[in-house]
Amino acid sequence: MAEPNPVDEVGAEGEEGHTRAFFYSIDELPTQSIAEMAVGLDDKLAEGLLELFGRDLLTKTILQSPGLSVYHEVVGPGQKVKPHRHGTRQITYVLRGSLNYGNRTTSAGMGYYSPNRRYSWTAGDEGAEWLEIHAGEPQAFVDD
Repeated sequence: MAEPNPVDEVGAEGEEGHTRAFFYSIDELPTQSIAEMAVGLDDKLAEGLLELFGRDLLTKTILQSPGLSVYHEVVGPGQKVKPHRHGTRQITYVLRGSLNYGNRTTSAGMGYYSPNRRYSWTAGDEGAEWLEIHAGEPQAFVDD
């Protein structure tokens, strides 16, 4: 019997609602831009998503479950997101490049923790690549 493709198991729920163990390779996970995520959404929702995150933020979903969600994110130089929060506690860990949060910069090996507070960032001159980890399934909120 062939081994199941680990990529196909991302976010798959096992017995009792627990996610099954799986292996993954970032290179094998599908990538979605914000523009691609907006396709098929209600026009107002799609416009809000694009206005908040821009078109070109690239996301690979490693895991999305009710208790934990993990994403691999990449943006080009100078790209930015507007102030928002996700409705979860969140940790961002920078792998490459930098993200500027106002007067603070996180670069490779550094990160940012948000206890569900609004934040925004601008990518540095080299762009940025990071892991984004949420305690739950994030949404996008622009209110305080």
